[in-house]
Amino acid sequence: MVRRALRSRSIKRRQKKMPGGKTKVQYKKKKVSYHKCGNCGAKLNRKRLDILMIKKVSKTKKRAERPYPELCSNCMRQKFKRMIR
Repeated sequence: MVRRALRSRSIKRRQKKMPGGKTKVQYKKKKVSYHKCGNCGAKLNRKRLDILMIKKVSKTKKRAERPYPELCSNCMRQKFKRMIR
């Protein structure tokens, strides 16, 4: 029986022949998507991190160092303009 996480149908499987002649199922990892702007949905320059990578990466690389890390630069600029007016 496989792990519960691998039973999902959204995970791609591949039959791989092993040297002994048996076939074995290999599970492909999902591609990591980019972060999106919370306002307009534009792609940000930072990829999401895997759970294993989060432990290894420094704090500054986990999140953007600006006031609104979830917004793109255009939306953030517009928000500042609205706040000032």
